Amino acid sequence: MSYKPLLLCLLLLLPAACKRQVEEGRPTIPLVREILSDRSDARAQLLRGRKPASQSDITLIGSEFACDRLAEQLSFRDVQDNVDASRTMDGLPDFAGETFVCVEDVVPYAEILKRDGEEALREQTLLRVLAALDTVAHISPYDMEGLSVKPTSKMVILADPYLSEYGGFDVDTLFRSTQCKVPVFIPIERMIDQAFELAGRWDLSVGIICAPQYDSTGIYERVFARKAAERGSKGASVVVMGTERRDSVLHSFLDSYQAAGHVKPLDAILVDDLSVSTDSLKIELAEIVSVMNESSMTLGRLVSRNFFFVDPFETVSAQCFNYLRENNLFTHNIAKPQVTVYRPVRRPDSEDGSIILIPGSYVQN
Repeated sequence: MSYKPLLLCLLLLLPAACKRQVEEGRPTIPLVREILSDRSDARAQLLRGRKPASQSDITLIGSEFACDRLAEQLSFRDVQDNVDASRTMDGLPDFAGETFVCVEDVVPYAEILKRDGEEALREQTLLRVLAALDTVAHISPYDMEGLSVKPTSKMVILADPYLSEYGGFDVDTLFRSTQCKVPVFIPIERMIDQAFELAGRWDLSVGIICAPQYDSTGIYERVFARKAAERGSKGASVVVMGTERRDSVLHSFLDSYQAAGHVKPLDAILVDDLSVSTDSLKIELAEIVSVMNESSMTLGRLVSRNFFFVDPFETVSAQCFNYLRENNLFTHNIAKPQVTVYRPVRRPDSEDGSIILIPGSYVQN
């Protein structure tokens, strides 16, 4: 039997198969293609080959509450020695000498998604990241020239799950294509990765405690499903609950989990709400699983033997600290960390959704 006809058929089919594989990949938005199509584009030049520098800022992009709370906690963090990085408090803030720049939005991203659509939110995420790397700032919404300046960023943190799901891919595509080495950290994605790594298995059952405005939006379920699919995990599951209360949070979560008919023990809970104390949740957990309490026979059955929490602040702060140390990107200034706030507003002379950054302290006369 001759294999030549078969081989010829396979060779003829190969280009079509390769083409189909490319077409089935996730397409990026027109803005990314526009930037990459012209090497002289100012935005492409801003990114091309850019490397983080120690004297640059750390930029947080997200809602007003998330950015303010995270920047505040990062400013006061003192859990590692600034000399040898050991887990020892040394009386000096871990991010001494650093400046945290908050690019804060007042309008919820869910509202932007509903009003303007997915492409618009993806584009707005990208525009905020580009503004973070630019050194141009504006003193008011009517400053067309950009009469102020700011440092560029040595790292960017997307502090909202909507930015991750609807813009992270486009930012990553543009950065890779321009060889931009400035890291973009996404706390919720890192928390999910950490849960898989700590559990050491693919079929883990995860709970997520989030701020009340994200409850029932489905955004966390989307991010989790995508991350699980990236790992080839088909048996992983997630249950999300927003909470407004600040006491008995774990009891409330497990009560709701049970009331919804869930019986599979949870392997982990990700606490993506900086107003919820993970330490208080651990105290609740100890009470729930104690054989001295009746709850161990009910709620205690809903957590696995090796159950753990993933804390958002510890996750993102450790990631930032380790990156800066490993790449020698700390300013090494012995000074209190600073926080600067900007608000993105639509550029008055533009009809394409372009934005400018104005000081958070700006007040309309």
